[in-house]
Amino acid sequence: MSTLAIIACISLTEESAPLYIEAARGLVAPTRAEPGCELYAMAIDATDPTKVWVSEQWASLAALHAHFDTTHVKKFLEYVSTLDIVDVDARQYAASSVSPVVLPTE
Repeated sequence: MSTLAIIACISLTEESAPLYIEAARGLVAPTRAEPGCELYAMAIDATDPTKVWVSEQWASLAALHAHFDTTHVKKFLEYVSTLDIVDVDARQYAASSVSPVVLPTE
């Protein structure tokens, strides 16, 4: 079984970005507590405050699907559907192994 990684970039209007970010704050802790969630993080782009990056790692596809069926995700998605989302670029990767990055030494 492969580990799933998801990297997403959500682009919003200047008016909607702070509202999305505030709503996202309530999503992170319950998501991290879900079975199969190995990593869940959101960050505002360092050069564009209207872009939010989401990084996720799940133990299985079943865990990811269960995530989308939780009450906190359903409420979040319902709320953000009322905001002005310009674009969503979400990519899913399957990895057979995950390990720390080792920087080259001289």
